[in-house]
Amino acid sequence: MMAETHTKSEVSTTTTTTTSPTYASPQKSSGISLCLEYFKTGPGIVKLVELFLGILCMACAAPAWTKGTHWFLFVVVTAFVSTTLWCFIYLLNLKSAINLPIDWLLTELLNTAITTLLYLIAVIVQFCSIAGYAERNVAAGVFGVFNMITYAIGSFYLYRDWKDSHPHSSFSGSVLKRNP
Repeated sequence: MMAETHTKSEVSTTTTTTTSPTYASPQKSSGISLCLEYFKTGPGIVKLVELFLGILCMACAAPAWTKGTHWFLFVVVTAFVSTTLWCFIYLLNLKSAINLPIDWLLTELLNTAITTLLYLIAVIVQFCSIAGYAERNVAAGVFGVFNMITYAIGSFYLYRDWKDSHPHSSFSGSVLKRNP
């Protein structure tokens, strides 16, 4: 038996490195399709953690007996609903199915950043409203802090992906230069 030998010219290997965004690229399709790959990425896992911590926040803070807890629950439920909607958008691959001129990443970035800020305010109000229901309010506030941090991480991922997809700012270039 003869051993196969290859010369260096016969074997060619090419290596290319490309950087891809942290979210899963949607498949270009004409309709709605199930896309579970997104939830295996970092931002997808962050969204699932946001939902889980939101459920814990709602369970600890409900029923609301103080005005501060009412505000806290409003923020938590609003964030939970919006995150659930974004999860369905990614799950059903609606970004490619809906033909609207929407910058999806910017929209989600603004939503997540505003939610992070509202969580910060709600957590402060929740901790200030500790009256006769200390244990529940403290637990809800602590889970709220964890969820606020999770939303901040999600905002970071979205900002990084948005910045990668928009390499040039609209304020750079000759727009800011004055003509003499």
